[in-house]
Amino acid sequence: MKPNTILVVLKLRLHSVLMLGAFIALFAAGSQAYAGTISCNVTGQTSNPPAVGAASFGRDAPIGSTTPAYSNTLSFHCPGDPCCDRDIYLYFNAAPTALVAGYSDVYPTNLSGIGVRFTVSNGPSTTCNSLPLTVPNGYRQVICHQIWASATPGYDFNVTISAQFVKTGAVAPGTLTTIPALSITNAINNQSGTFPWGNAFTGTASGNFSSIACSVTQSAVQVTMPQANTKDLASVGATTGSTPFSLSLNCDPGVRVAVTVSDLTTPSNRSSTLSLTADSTAKGIAYQLSYAGTPILYGPDSSAAGTVNQISVSSSPTTGGVYSVPLKASYIRTGAMNPGSANAKATFTMSYQ
Repeated sequence: MKPNTILVVLKLRLHSVLMLGAFIALFAAGSQAYAGTISCNVTGQTSNPPAVGAASFGRDAPIGSTTPAYSNTLSFHCPGDPCCDRDIYLYFNAAPTALVAGYSDVYPTNLSGIGVRFTVSNGPSTTCNSLPLTVPNGYRQVICHQIWASATPGYDFNVTISAQFVKTGAVAPGTLTTIPALSITNAINNQSGTFPWGNAFTGTASGNFSSIACSVTQSAVQVTMPQANTKDLASVGATTGSTPFSLSLNCDPGVRVAVTVSDLTTPSNRSSTLSLTADSTAKGIAYQLSYAGTPILYGPDSSAAGTVNQISVSSSPTTGGVYSVPLKASYIRTGAMNPGSANAKATFTMSYQ
């Protein structure tokens, strides 16, 4: 029995020695990680200044409204590393770094009320981490990961860097000349050194911004209604006497028109029934205004975009010139009726977005 016992002990000792040797071999291999270096190089790059041409925001367009994006591209090549996966770093730095108040990623331009936001996105055949991302507080790091591979053919990356203009307040019309510059620097994990790759945007821009709107060509519209008969208003909610009228505007090209209708007699009214004025003698009757066949709900006297019960009255931006908003007024029965005069007043507050 003793030889068997000795044999077992020898096996255990041999196993221990082998495991220790494997551990040492692994440790030695680990100490060689990232021992080599790789170097990436730019294969294509544009840095065109944004040219906005004749751009505009509606006078009442919401703060935060944006233009289309103006884009540049960066293409670069990195060899594979037979040893290990590598992270390729791109550092985007805006200069100057000052931000528009209330924003973390919008920078002022030379025009009051116009800011600019930079965004980095993946281009063709590229999946850099977490893109698209904006450039907040003057700086953004982007990581493009590549798995271990032989040096050739390597990896090709393509990213798009865009500038988009943002309405940040009342727009002061003028010529756009200056935005922050946005530079690009490259680095690679576990290697020292950074490498400047020029500017995505140089800090210049061109074009003109304006604030567009419409003017009202007739400040007061009187609608003369036909005489109504009680037989035509058989029940509460019945309507009669539909009479068309319109609001006439003269608009700049590119305006989106909205309107809020307010009940002048009862400003807090948010229903679709327009109150009669105090000098009216009729009872059980009121008015209903409608646009595109839908009764209008009344709202506050405000031109701000998104005002309660504001309605859009242009399906697309105006082409410029005369613009008409067709409406209708009708009687509506509200209760037990008594004959008499029925007068009402409403205000129409236009919003140009």
